[in-house]
Amino acid sequence: MEQASDTYSRIEHPDKCRDLLEQLCEQGGARLIGLSPDTPSLAVVLMEVVPGERLVIDLTALPAVAPLLESGGYDSRLAGRVASTLLRSAPLGGWQRLSVPGRVQLACPWPEWLEILHRRSAFRAELPTRLTVPVEVLPAGGMRPFAGRLLDLSQGGCRIELPAGSASELQAGQVVEQVVLRFPNGQQIGLRGEIRHRQLNPDWKAARFGFAFDRPSADLERRLWFYVREIERESARGAFGGDSALAPSPLFQAGRVAQAGDPSHSHGRDYATPMARRLARVALYLSGLAVDLQHGNEIESARLSWHSDYLLGLLDEERQDLLFAAHCLVDDPPLIQHCIAVAVRLADLARSRDLPNELVKAICACALVHDLGKALLPPELMRSESLDHRQREIFGRHVALLCERLGRCKWLAEPVVRGIVEQINERLDGSGYPLGLQGDQLGELARMASVVDVIDAMGRPRPDRPEQAISGVYRQLIGREAQLDRRWLQHYIQRFGLIPVGSLVRFAEGDLAWVERLDSKGEIAQVRLANQSSMRGATLSTPVSGEELAALGPIEGIVIPGS
Repeated sequence: MEQASDTYSRIEHPDKCRDLLEQLCEQGGARLIGLSPDTPSLAVVLMEVVPGERLVIDLTALPAVAPLLESGGYDSRLAGRVASTLLRSAPLGGWQRLSVPGRVQLACPWPEWLEILHRRSAFRAELPTRLTVPVEVLPAGGMRPFAGRLLDLSQGGCRIELPAGSASELQAGQVVEQVVLRFPNGQQIGLRGEIRHRQLNPDWKAARFGFAFDRPSADLERRLWFYVREIERESARGAFGGDSALAPSPLFQAGRVAQAGDPSHSHGRDYATPMARRLARVALYLSGLAVDLQHGNEIESARLSWHSDYLLGLLDEERQDLLFAAHCLVDDPPLIQHCIAVAVRLADLARSRDLPNELVKAICACALVHDLGKALLPPELMRSESLDHRQREIFGRHVALLCERLGRCKWLAEPVVRGIVEQINERLDGSGYPLGLQGDQLGELARMASVVDVIDAMGRPRPDRPEQAISGVYRQLIGREAQLDRRWLQHYIQRFGLIPVGSLVRFAEGDLAWVERLDSKGEIAQVRLANQSSMRGATLSTPVSGEELAALGPIEGIVIPGS
């Protein structure tokens, strides 16, 4: 039971008292208060906590105090601080000296209760897993929002768990326009702040972020303190051994807000196809790897090998399902989407040329990580709409930054790393980077990889230009044969078709559909009708083929997703 005592709250539950006193014993800082008006506080050492029985303090540094306590004429209390919580015990008496050679130690009976005072500015209320508060993070600069769950809350900030895909895009020191907390009863609060720290979970499936709020108004400060207290009260009410007589907090009643799932387990569950939901596992790995690289670590060989085998297994199982799935990863960062798309198509193109399995695996692995060096560049550089000469030089360093982290991957043959990682951005006419290589200086792997990389990149928006439909991409590349290998461009079109799997098309009657399968001649054989032009949040029909597909009429054109 908790009762008010001035500005303190009284704690009588034995387990809570034990936890606080054990923490005070471990971390030190105990004091005796109330000895006399002249001596309001004395530092002592809390030596031992025997729950339900006794406390032992050491007074070797203050031997003159021991007789005062033994006489029983003083209403002394034990006090201290545990984290942001100030505590003081019930009046202590019955002190008895212990026989400890060379020490002055006294024991007293276990206190009947403790009183605690939370410092508003520092107290942090943690949410147990049974209490879910969805959170939306709206970064500055027009970045996409991120959804996660609240871990704890204080008046000065909060900790939030977000999917791992957000970890490579959000960094310490980054300004956040709003962190929106949505409580189950419908109440919500939005606060501006800054990311103070970021930590990837050990399994790389989610990341934890610490946010510091800008100084709130008096009204927001009152609301925050109310939320902090209600979280703490509801946590205590439902804890093991908690006071079930406490009324439930209204903040966690009447769930009108959709509950946020655990970010570490929900990623990819809403993706459009079973294959896409399986491919999300690779996306999670790459997102975690990007953060690991930002922390200064090298690429772990075994993990990259496993995920390369996993991706090739999906490709062997059903290539067209995987090609479509690569377009469904809408909740993953664009950088991760690009790396996966290039790896899928490059591995498929390599397989179609009957390259050895070991070579195909190395190609797939290098493609998965080929652009992750960009995660090591300044974020403002990646968001810039134009780059001067100095900025372009810095941008080009992402290639070397990644190569430095591949040292542990001894199974990746040097020619494959050179062709897929080092030279994928080079061009036949010498206009590429980082070395400006040209013509015969570029091998077959570099020529093949650059075609796949450019086609995917041109279909995605960048700060300096919008994305293009695949028809426009093909038209432009046919006129850029001085930069890209014409033979590999032809191989690409023959392998993936003029309207590839994953394209969004509009039929003559106005129906929108995603191309899901092509026949052996490269003609559309199966589609999924869509209610909107964006894959994010779209409702897709069951597969449409045969006569039902023919009834949709001719294709009117290819549509840029989201337009």
